[in-house]
Amino acid sequence: MICDLTEELPLPSVPILKTSMTASFYFHGPIFRFGLAAVVWWLVLVPLGLQAADDVSPAASPVADEFLIRDVPKPVLFYGDDATAERMFTTLIETYTLTRFPSWKLTFRNTGWEGDKILLGDRSATRDQAIRRDIESLRPQVVLVNYGMNDARDGEAGYAQFLTRLNILSRDLPRVGVYRAAFISPNPAEGYEQGMPAGSRDNVILQKYSDGMKERFPIGWQDGVASVLAHPKGSEVPTPQNGIYIDLLTPMIHFIEAGREANALSRDNAPGDKTVRLMPDGVHPNWMGHFMMAALILQGLHAPDLVSSATLDAARSATTSAQGCAITWQNAPAGVVQFQRNDDALPWPVPPEADPALKIPGFDPATTLNRYDLKVSGLKGAFYKLSIDGREIGAYSQADLATGVNLGFVRQGPIYDQGQKLLAAVIEKNETFFNRWRNVQVGQQSPPGMNAADMRKAEMAHSDQVKPELVRLDKVIADEEQAIDVLRQPVAHVFKLEPVGK
Repeated sequence: MICDLTEELPLPSVPILKTSMTASFYFHGPIFRFGLAAVVWWLVLVPLGLQAADDVSPAASPVADEFLIRDVPKPVLFYGDDATAERMFTTLIETYTLTRFPSWKLTFRNTGWEGDKILLGDRSATRDQAIRRDIESLRPQVVLVNYGMNDARDGEAGYAQFLTRLNILSRDLPRVGVYRAAFISPNPAEGYEQGMPAGSRDNVILQKYSDGMKERFPIGWQDGVASVLAHPKGSEVPTPQNGIYIDLLTPMIHFIEAGREANALSRDNAPGDKTVRLMPDGVHPNWMGHFMMAALILQGLHAPDLVSSATLDAARSATTSAQGCAITWQNAPAGVVQFQRNDDALPWPVPPEADPALKIPGFDPATTLNRYDLKVSGLKGAFYKLSIDGREIGAYSQADLATGVNLGFVRQGPIYDQGQKLLAAVIEKNETFFNRWRNVQVGQQSPPGMNAADMRKAEMAHSDQVKPELVRLDKVIADEEQAIDVLRQPVAHVFKLEPVGK
């Protein structure tokens, strides 16, 4: 049985370890309160590459085996408040994963709801109802939890209750069959108050709530082991590595302030100001803000950086190295380099509305998440025009090509077009699921004050009533996902480099 919401859980201070990326792993539980803690840390964590909090040296590029999302026939579930309900950063995480792992069987679902607080949504009469309907019914492989923005509006008075609900949720997840989760801090507010982080005093209390999440997550992974073992849905024991905390607040505050210094973001709140912002209304992100959120979350999940990489020797018409792709050289006129490139994956599709975020100093998702590399030595000309399937992509110097260029966020050509079609299809599918889950399955909220038994009867009656429409929408979603599976498959393209004047 899921524990009662009013149950108070101990909140011990736990050590903090983090990688140089944006994720932090927090380990605790009964075993770590005894002498084995030191043995586990030094013999297990250190070899895995985890670093002390003060160590900011670069980490090795993550590989697929470290990615929290896995190739299993269970959905990835986004569970949160307004930012989640907007279906933007969630869509970008989905498009990244679909394109980076085109052979994986993947589905994504979103039960976010604007205005929610953690385990205290307006649409749910009880916490049990929320967990049963919004999490357990979907049987997810991993849950990405993003709460805190609305909770923090309760200020100091609501802080202890937020931590209690956070702890209860982390303990309840394995009890309903979820053994992998990421707890994600809220995004910051964006304002123009002097002396305040990112110009907003709201970020002070958001920082407190985020720090509480970081320091105490995930109370319950180990405490709940006995309950998990007895749970009929599975006997897998959750391990500390299955829980991740991801900080959005701190890096996004830094990027807002750095963007203002570089005139990449608005420096003031003047009427009619057309300069770009991440949160136009101060709280809710646009595509730029959601792009940044998605990139930070993916890094926190240890998403791989490489799409594919090709290193070529034009003088010998030879492939020096190829990772994630196959190169077939083709005959071409003297001085022209032409080859077929068959990639294992597509670059990450991101809407062009998000592009201004790429001008913010320090924000570099092209390097950290979207390396679609081409490196060519042995060229004789000074500048070259690159085309793909006869469509011009851009012009590059001999020196740039010899060093290597990243084509991950190129904004024209057949590869870009395929990615944008995929992005549009994912957005459409997510709108269909939103309608199916929110307007049909959930429907009208339970009346306030209804007891648990009557509420359950009302749910069952509603479910019977809407079942035909649910069946129809499930078929629509299945068809849309089948089309998505086709769109995310890479195809071979002909690359041509032709010498041009400066």
